[in-house]
Amino acid sequence: MNLPPKAETDETICQCFQVNESTIRAAIAKDNLTEIDQVTESCEAGGGCHSCHILLQLFIDEHQEKITSMENLVQDHAKKVKKRGILSRFFEKIKSPTS
Repeated sequence: MNLPPKAETDETICQCFQVNESTIRAAIAKDNLTEIDQVTESCEAGGGCHSCHILLQLFIDEHQEKITSMENLVQDHAKKVKKRGILSRFFEKIKSPTS
């Protein structure tokens, strides 16, 4: 199952530092960021509990026009999620084209 290329903007993605999606995407695009640590350095997103790293990686992959499966993102980043509910709120808003 692949995620759609665009998701709703202005959702607060990094709860620790209150950084919204449009700010994160703008930072990634401006400097062509390719790593989560670079995003954190640029706009602080991801610098707290790391629960948003899965979404930061999604946005990086989308910027690079990579097709990212939700299963791979979860496998690679779900262990970092400490604030339960952050992912479900975000993923409820995006529907797979095949669902």
